[in-house]
Order: sequence, then structure tokens, then C-alpha cells
Amino acid sequence: MKKLHYGMDYWDLAAFYIEKGEMHKALETAEQGILKGEGRLTELFQYLSDHFVKKGDTVNLERIVQTALARKHEEKPMLDRLFEYYRDQGNYEMAKGALLKSFEFAGNKGYHAEYKRLKEFLKDPDWEQVEPKVFNEIKDKNVRDYLRICLDKNMKKVVLDVILSPPKNKWGFVLENDFDEFADKIKEEYPDKIIEYYLQKAYRNIKGGNRKTYSNAAVYLAKVKNIYTNIIKDESKWKQRFSDLKSEFKNRPAFIDEVKHL
Repeated sequence: MKKLHYGMDYWDLAAFYIEKGEMHKALETAEQGILKGEGRLTELFQYLSDHFVKKGDTVNLERIVQTALARKHEEKPMLDRLFEYYRDQGNYEMAKGALLKSFEFAGNKGYHAEYKRLKEFLKDPDWEQVEPKVFNEIKDKNVRDYLRICLDKNMKKVVLDVILSPPKNKWGFVLENDFDEFADKIKEEYPDKIIEYYLQKAYRNIKGGNRKTYSNAAVYLAKVKNIYTNIIKDESKWKQRFSDLKSEFKNRPAFIDEVKHL
């Protein structure tokens, strides 16, 4: 009790009281911990939210959510818990508010999942109003999740444009994202464009000049071969381009060896 500094110190003491069955002291310690503890507060907030959810204590659940927001700890998990609480109670408006607030704390990852969760829960009029703003926010914050949503919306031309001309970050540098996931999904609609995309990837790896990069190049060339053979149905064109490529890099025996199976 004399060494309560970090959140885990408070949690250790609270867990001690829980084991002894002294629930009032455990709750009191956890309450102090979310206000004073430094570092990790996850267990404290989880314990308190579990307690108030089971009791149906809306006032105190809201209070500790506000504490999480004020202390900038566990904001999203607590807002998600509040959303689930109101959703399970059938309180649509309060659940909607918590869910929209939770979206603000999605961070750099998980925007696609957040988008789908909003779409599934919100009523049609609310979704129609919210969707454009959410979509544009995701576009600015996470290009990969933005492209996943574009695929969901069947905006394949937008996906093609982005992967062929990657956006720049706020410092002006091109985002060197791995867009292969998206190229694979639009290759049937834009086979010629995706062939060139994968050939560029192969060239960059060939110029890397070692077995690992040659192996990577072989993977991309296999994708090119697949499009020529199974989508365009022009195997002769593949053979010609592959032959030209091998001639261009004939002085790299390790590369020739890596692609011999193609």
C-alpha cells in the first residue's frame, strides 16, 4: 500500500482484496488506480466496467468512461464497452453516440473493421449522413483500409488509380505500400494494367541483385504468367515477354536459376 505508483501496483492490491473477498476495498483501490496510477491501467478499467455493467449502473459506467477520456488511457476499449452496454439495453441513440466517439480513437489500424461496424449498426438514415465523412477520414488516415472499403463499394477503378500512382504522405514522400493484395483482386477487370504493375515489382527486385530479391521477382513473374495464361489467354505473349526478360538479364545466372521453373 506504501508503493502505489503504477496502475499495476493498484491492480495487484485490488486483486489481493478480490481474493480475500473484500470487494468494497477492491473497488475503492481500482477507483484510486484509474485516477492516480501511471502506465498500464487496462485491468483496472476492465474490472470497474465489468462491475458496473453487471450492476446496470449507467451513471458510474459513464463516469469511468469519462475518466478514461480525461486521462487518455483505454479510451477506445471503454467507449466500445459503453457501446455494447447501451446496445444490449436497446438504447440506440446512446449506443450510436458511443460508437461514433469510439471511431475517433481507431488509430492507424482497424478502420475497415470500424467502417463495417458502423454500417451494420447504424440505421439507414444515420448511415447515409455519417458515411461520407467517415469514408473521407479513412482515406486520409489509412490508404490500405480505404482501398479495402473501395473494394467493398465496388470502386475498382479508384483502387487501380491508387495502386498505380500511390499517394504521398504529409512530407511529400510516396507511400511505398504493398498493394499486391488489391492488385490480385482487380486483375480480372484490368489485366493489362496489373501485368505492368507486377512487372515493375519484378524489375525492382531483379535489380536488387541477390538470391532473395531474385526469388521475390520470380513470385511476381509467376503472377504475370498467370494473368497471361488464365485471364488474357495469350500464353504466347507471356513466352515472348519472359524470353525478352531473360535475355535482358542473361548475365545474372542466379536470377536465371530462380526463374527456370517458369
